[in-house]
Amino acid sequence: MRNDGGHERQDDRVWPDSVHWELGLTSPHGAELLWRCDALRAGKLYQRSLFATKGEADSFAAKMREAEPDQMFAVEAIKASAVWN
Repeated sequence: MRNDGGHERQDDRVWPDSVHWELGLTSPHGAELLWRCDALRAGKLYQRSLFATKGEADSFAAKMREAEPDQMFAVEAIKASAVWN
């Protein structure tokens, strides 16, 4: 990279606050409550998904009900400590 009238710079620099670390549920703002969406087919667990908010879980379940009408979807709140300790 050439800056300052043709002088070559050897160091890379980042402006403060220009990098945003999105760590998902592991961030300090992560909730202690997760939302689990279980997909059941013929009474057996077919798929289990975890979501950070109830809205995300409900939206996922609604879309999946349209795509997979033969499955039952149950959304419930669980403690994050039940998943990660």
